Amino acid sequence: MDTQLLDLGMAVPQATAPAEYRGLTQDGVKLLILDHFARTAENASVRDLPHFLRPGDMIVVNDSAMIGARLHASCSAGEFVLHLAADLGPGLALVERRGPAGEPDWTPFAAGDWIVLTDREGRELSRGTVAGRFHPQSRLWLVNTQDPWYQVAAVSGSPVRYGYVGHPYPLSDYQSVFGCRPGSSEMPSASRPFTLSLVARLRRRGVEFGSLTLHTSLSSHEVATSWQEHPVIPEWFQVPELTARRVNATRRAGHSVIALGTTVARALETCYDANKAAVAPRSGWTRHLITPEHPPRAVTGLITGLHDNFTSHLALLYAFTGPDFLKAAYRDAASWGYLWHEFGDLCLIHSRYNNREEALQAR
Repeated sequence: MDTQLLDLGMAVPQATAPAEYRGLTQDGVKLLILDHFARTAENASVRDLPHFLRPGDMIVVNDSAMIGARLHASCSAGEFVLHLAADLGPGLALVERRGPAGEPDWTPFAAGDWIVLTDREGRELSRGTVAGRFHPQSRLWLVNTQDPWYQVAAVSGSPVRYGYVGHPYPLSDYQSVFGCRPGSSEMPSASRPFTLSLVARLRRRGVEFGSLTLHTSLSSHEVATSWQEHPVIPEWFQVPELTARRVNATRRAGHSVIALGTTVARALETCYDANKAAVAPRSGWTRHLITPEHPPRAVTGLITGLHDNFTSHLALLYAFTGPDFLKAAYRDAASWGYLWHEFGDLCLIHSRYNNREEALQAR
């Protein structure tokens, strides 16, 4: 894939704080409605979502909850911020080195170097040994750990945050109403604006819900090279039999299956059986990427945040909409005051029509 395809050609306005700290209700953030067959963009609010879905449609959610994956650490070269990217099993963690303010840090570790996790007072919590770099184009490193670092993080870590979020908000501000299985390094952010009241209104509308688990890794992996060289981080997932069965029944009945977040879309597409044209229940590790060359087959729509230049998330959105339409819609969104990133606004990519021909006839 040509990486130029991933360039929006615009700088994006960023949400620097959760909605509640900006004078909004949790479900009061904006919702960009993109009809990918009619090629229309509409401005709405997340609380308006029931008006845009139909009885019989299904929303699949991610029930993973965020842990405090940001830790204080030191090595032979000095102190730094460490982000946990993945728990790869007993005694093995995938980590990212960041600067004191959370900025990217490409400083390499030496193979065999010790990494020491410390609390805020500098007391040692655990140690690990650098095993090597995860990928030549990556800032991630494999570390053999004395203790399970994700368990250390659950007690001593703080939320991963980047430079555009200047204030350290508590972990509770990064959770959603669906999160019940801790394990995500970053927030499954598309579900954050959902409230129990909104879920109840959607159910009264006749919208069904299903859940799966995908423990998210870090989203700070910019695409600097071709997709063939892109470092895809493995993420653990589980699609239960009940969810798979409901997704397949919804599709057979001619209704829409909406993924609440790119994580949900990736998990369902990982489980899609092309021979049976159905989703199968599965669990394990996924590196599946949805791109224009590998478009979605299990889901018909997506609710997601607004994504930045040169990211795999943006490539996924192009697979649903096409780059030209998405770029134009994003320009509209910026002019309407939309904000990007995990505390920002949402986008529903969906269509009220069954195909592009039907949409053209309706014009």
